Amino acid sequence: MKPRNHTYLTITSLAGLGVIAMGAAQAPALAADGFYKGKTLKVIIRSSPGGGNDFYGRLMARHMPRHIPGNPRSIPVNMKGAGGIVAANYMHNRAKRDGSEIAILSRAIAVVQRTKTKGVLYDVNNLIPLGSTASSTAVFLVSEKSKLKSLKDIKRGGRQIAVGTTGPGGGAYQRSMVLKLDGYPMKIITGYGSTGEKVLSVARGEVEMTAGSMETMRTAIKEEKFRIIGKLGAPHPEIPKGTPDLRDVVSGKYRPLAALLVAPLEAGRPFYAAPGVPSDRVKILRSAFVGALKDPKLLGEAKKARKTIAPSSWQEMVKTNKDILGASDDIMEQFKKLM
Repeated sequence: MKPRNHTYLTITSLAGLGVIAMGAAQAPALAADGFYKGKTLKVIIRSSPGGGNDFYGRLMARHMPRHIPGNPRSIPVNMKGAGGIVAANYMHNRAKRDGSEIAILSRAIAVVQRTKTKGVLYDVNNLIPLGSTASSTAVFLVSEKSKLKSLKDIKRGGRQIAVGTTGPGGGAYQRSMVLKLDGYPMKIITGYGSTGEKVLSVARGEVEMTAGSMETMRTAIKEEKFRIIGKLGAPHPEIPKGTPDLRDVVSGKYRPLAALLVAPLEAGRPFYAAPGVPSDRVKILRSAFVGALKDPKLLGEAKKARKTIAPSSWQEMVKTNKDILGASDDIMEQFKKLM
């Protein structure tokens, strides 16, 4: 009987230890699951109300909490300033490290850091990426009256092409300048205050070409019958196959510069958590981020607002930021000249 009792006691003890071990293993998950109950998730938006960042920030603030265990409340907080630097500095240095604050930051957050822009007090490597709601593809557009069919035609035509842009800090200016630096005969005209003004400049014949994101130019393409003669970025279902990419059009010397310009487009509308958030809560936030972007309610609201949902993973964000921060000094000097 003693051996039997000994065996029983041993098995019972091991079983008890197993329960304890299981409980220990589940403790972090339970702690994370319970953390958000009764809490408020603050969503920092790096710009003023209105515009793309504000839309996506508030969209996630409305829908993401349903996918977080405990269903926390949420509150969007606009924190404008210095093209997004203020919000990035806040997330890096002052935001709570417990997972109760996330932010939509500038797509150029890594570029701004790499160029050592004044006022940067953050390191994007320390921020925790959650994902991006919408990557972008840039397009070069001409009116239906233009004889240009492709970006390559600009060099073949032997005449100077006028391009409408907002200014040196804008994407249309920078992408067009890469072509000009590579010897394309172009006159870049600045001073147009918005996408709408750029579109009108082409429609009126003031300029022959302009550029912008596919998302912002979609209406002009449809209503003004503008023609896409080039792109920069990933393939897009509404961009004709065979449309030349800026990276393939320019000569080898300027391809790295064109590749640097595409990185912020791929970054899209990036969301981050603060440094030091516990890994179990990071896992919950990332899962909720992905879940919200598949939610029919969110997709329906975005469709109604005619906004694109084209997510990028947090892993892709890490790669994009790494590529930007790893750009050579020569490329960065060229980039600074574009700005």
